[in-house]
Amino acid sequence: MKSRRRTFLRIAALEICERFGFYGLQSVSVLYFVRTMGLSEQGAIMLWGAFSALMFGVPVLGGWLGDRVLGARRTVTAALALLAIGYTGLASGLGGATGVSLVLAVLVCGGGIFKPNITSLLRHAFSGTDDRLDVVFTVYYMSVNIGATVATLTIPFLAVSVGWQAGFGVAAAVLWAGFAVSLTLPATDPRPAGTLDRRRWLLFAAGIGVAFTLLHYPGLARTCIWIAAVAILVIWIMLYRRSAPALRAGLKLSFALQSEAILFFLFNQQIATSLTSFARDHVSGAMHLAGMDWAVQPGQFQSLNNIWILALAPCLAAIYHRAECRGRPISVHARFLLGFVLLTASFVLWRAGALAGAQGLISPWWMVAGYALFSAGELLIAALGLAAIARYAPPDAVGRMMGCFSVLGGFASYLGSLVATDAARGPEAGSGIVSAAAYAHLFGNLAGLAGLVALASAIFIPLARRMDTRWRRSRAECPSAGDTTLETLS
Repeated sequence: MKSRRRTFLRIAALEICERFGFYGLQSVSVLYFVRTMGLSEQGAIMLWGAFSALMFGVPVLGGWLGDRVLGARRTVTAALALLAIGYTGLASGLGGATGVSLVLAVLVCGGGIFKPNITSLLRHAFSGTDDRLDVVFTVYYMSVNIGATVATLTIPFLAVSVGWQAGFGVAAAVLWAGFAVSLTLPATDPRPAGTLDRRRWLLFAAGIGVAFTLLHYPGLARTCIWIAAVAILVIWIMLYRRSAPALRAGLKLSFALQSEAILFFLFNQQIATSLTSFARDHVSGAMHLAGMDWAVQPGQFQSLNNIWILALAPCLAAIYHRAECRGRPISVHARFLLGFVLLTASFVLWRAGALAGAQGLISPWWMVAGYALFSAGELLIAALGLAAIARYAPPDAVGRMMGCFSVLGGFASYLGSLVATDAARGPEAGSGIVSAAAYAHLFGNLAGLAGLVALASAIFIPLARRMDTRWRRSRAECPSAGDTTLETLS
């Protein structure tokens, strides 16, 4: 028991380190890109969008690397080394479009291969035990928010008070510490038969080259992201056509629920882009709390998302538990509906704040209240896309659908950056300050989109229930379909 606990703490520490670096960069990304690469604000937002999209796509390859070539433990160690090298590059003052793009490409590859393998390592560490994996992963998820909260409070402060290099230097030190911890992990994962030969090293180096090219040439990145989205839709169609008839109702329901969940990433991308820019331009950094005055940097407002998640998650878990004890569990469809209602409310509130910002800087409590609504919606929506796959996908197609979901999440994040550039085209954009009216227009459009998704969710609930009933009936009539779900193409 003690050895498993120590292993868990080490794995959680590695997750904290990785999230510290990612969210630290996210908290200052747009401003950093503008000042070090000479980009316009629109260009900086779209660069972050391309970076985010690639971070969603690379884990598909990272899972293959861990499963077939290196094993999860060695892949995690390699990933942390890449991340540490990347943040060290940023801390060294490497500037210019070429230098920053190269560092971001290294970070994409490091983060991309880290994510699927750290969770795989955790699963292997607790295999063959009586431990409740849901509890383990719940506690583990808290480490994500701990790393993100500390980073979004620390890095923007250091960037403004000391300099960019100091902020990224701390991130680099944290990642090098994580790399050292990874060397002490026990070998709990199975060792794959593959080897990292010269050909695979060349493929890995080529991957960094591809990531650099896509980050350095935004037009090419945009084309490739759209191609990837179309390719995923084709894969969905092929999976449906090849699936046994008994499970097609479940697949259709899964596709619908995944589509709703994927849209969340469009709204979530506003945290690093439009919401942080709005806080910079129109929100007062002076905050009175607990009898003290605090100076809040624009990027530090991003920590509110993680703080609210840490505060609200236990409350939501208690509500779920009470509903189940009463025999009236809250359905997935109801969670989607309520989640998007809360997202709508958050952007309605931020729109009101932007309208008030026309008269001068607004109180930071507008951001606190808006993030409370947004984070509650995120808790209801965020994991439901993966849950829909786990429940309704054919057993031999789960991996492919998980990969598709990740890629589409990156596509939605990229669209979120594209939407965020709408505010940067406001009438005062040329002066360096985006008008409050431009932000009000953007937040109003986002509120309208979230409201339409909520309305569609409400209309879809009766149909979803019928589809779920049809799926259950089909599985009951043809139980063998759950074992062999994809028909062989003739």
